[in-house]
Amino acid sequence: MSFENLFHAYWWLMFPIFGMFIALIGMFQAEGRSRKVMDLIKSYVDQGKEPPPELLKMARDPSDYDMSFSAPKPRNSNAWSFVVFLALAAGFSVGYWFVQGEDYAFAFAIVAVTMGVMALGALLLLILGRK
Repeated sequence: MSFENLFHAYWWLMFPIFGMFIALIGMFQAEGRSRKVMDLIKSYVDQGKEPPPELLKMARDPSDYDMSFSAPKPRNSNAWSFVVFLALAAGFSVGYWFVQGEDYAFAFAIVAVTMGVMALGALLLLILGRK
């Protein structure tokens, strides 16, 4: 099997591998942020001072804060998720409509249904989620 045949058969694997690589980078960055927060708290304790409450909040839940000690990041992105998934579902549905008679039309239908389910889930999270 030549490299060209291998690439044609498995070209789609570059997307999940890239996603895993980006997730790994994010994990390392989160670990570094947590380590900096813990070092800062340790320096306060070593000096005999009380750490600021913002540092203690960051140590409890580091995903809510960035390192600039600003307000928590907004959590309500489900509205955008709903819009994006709904648009993708509509686009793939139209794509399915145009290629109905082809052998590969099922791929458009599968993606359209999947994006529709994701849009429904984002809508449910938007309606029933934490406010």
